[in-house]
Amino acid sequence: MKLFTAFKLACYGLWSNRFRVLSAMMGVVIGMFAVIVLTAIAIGVKDTLMKQMGSLGAEQILVLPGRVLDTANGQKDLLSGLTNVPSTLTYEDAKAIQDVPNVKSVTPQLETITIAQYDERNVQSVLVGTSDQYSRIQHADLSEGRFFTKEEQEEEARVIVLGNNIHEALLGKQEVPVEDEGSSDDAQQTKPIWKKVLDKLLGESASAEETSLVGKQVTINEETYEVIGVLAPNATLGSSTDNNIMLPIETALATTDMKNLTKMIVESASIQAVDEVDGAVFNAIKAQHSEIDFSVVKQDQMLGALGKVTSILQMMLFGITVTALLISGTGIMNVMVMSVRERTREIGIRKALGATTSEIMGQFFFETLLLCCIGGAVGIGLGYAFIEVWNNNIEIFALVLPMWAVKLALYTTFGIGSLFGIYPALKAARMKPSNALRFE
Repeated sequence: MKLFTAFKLACYGLWSNRFRVLSAMMGVVIGMFAVIVLTAIAIGVKDTLMKQMGSLGAEQILVLPGRVLDTANGQKDLLSGLTNVPSTLTYEDAKAIQDVPNVKSVTPQLETITIAQYDERNVQSVLVGTSDQYSRIQHADLSEGRFFTKEEQEEEARVIVLGNNIHEALLGKQEVPVEDEGSSDDAQQTKPIWKKVLDKLLGESASAEETSLVGKQVTINEETYEVIGVLAPNATLGSSTDNNIMLPIETALATTDMKNLTKMIVESASIQAVDEVDGAVFNAIKAQHSEIDFSVVKQDQMLGALGKVTSILQMMLFGITVTALLISGTGIMNVMVMSVRERTREIGIRKALGATTSEIMGQFFFETLLLCCIGGAVGIGLGYAFIEVWNNNIEIFALVLPMWAVKLALYTTFGIGSLFGIYPALKAARMKPSNALRFE
């Protein structure tokens, strides 16, 4: 009964000073909002990166230019990065890997920055020479058309597949102005405003009526290519193909200056054969190189390094949220201490009328606890609303809010209220009635 009375008096005390309470509560609201959002960001980034890397498949091996150094226990030290050397990987290396036992496929990639031109529009893009297995290995879905075949690859066919942003920009649906080579930094390929208005009014713009470039000719480096497909949008964290143009690797070698590969993705025939293929691929490339200036990395090694990076990110965000909560808790304690001081006469009168020390202590303890819990609930609600708005409008990566994060936020709120409510409650409870009644 005494606890219920203390709780009821705490509610009355908070309502009597609601404006001051609201200002003090903002610290907890912001702290809880930070806990929810930063936790969701950390987990969302980790899940997105893990899914992107894991989607390659546990049976896949990455061959990179440069040397990844080994740690003391013989593992790849991917966090230290690659040695800074030019790529010496060639298409001949990819062909040599194809002959390795238990290798299902090899997907070489060579990349360069280029300018794609269509109907007076110049758009900067990433030109990627690769094999017919690219769409399957990278899970690159097509929105229309098709990907090039192995026969077209062997015939050096001049066919290309456009990323979504490049396709939209060449159609004029997106403003992606790019300076051409040799032009100044401010130069932009855009239509004059009067021409845009005239085209809009008269409806005479032929390009504006076009909805697809499939079957059309696009010029790249003064060479003409036929568009046979368009990739679906996949604006993901760090591996988007929206600004890429894919073409057969044999065609890229024949029509561009690209000679050295950016990387190769080797697919093992089975997960059980990965370790065997890993060593065989290394030996196959080593036989064609005078020095070891390349790295062969298995999927589990990449995921392990990625896990370390995301764990560091989570610890950093955890430190930020703990700091924010401690600051907000200290602020609430200071507010409650000031509240005790301002209500000294009220405390003296209550003690003179028979209120016990435990009742006074319970009242102010519950006030602090209620203040934190209400602020925490509001902060959690705002954090959840932010996550919903983000996930409904932002596609680069999704925020993930697990139930344990909500429970942790609630427990933390209760803990802060309990911890920082003890001192103001003790200060109020220890007041002598005679001194409290004389307080001005």
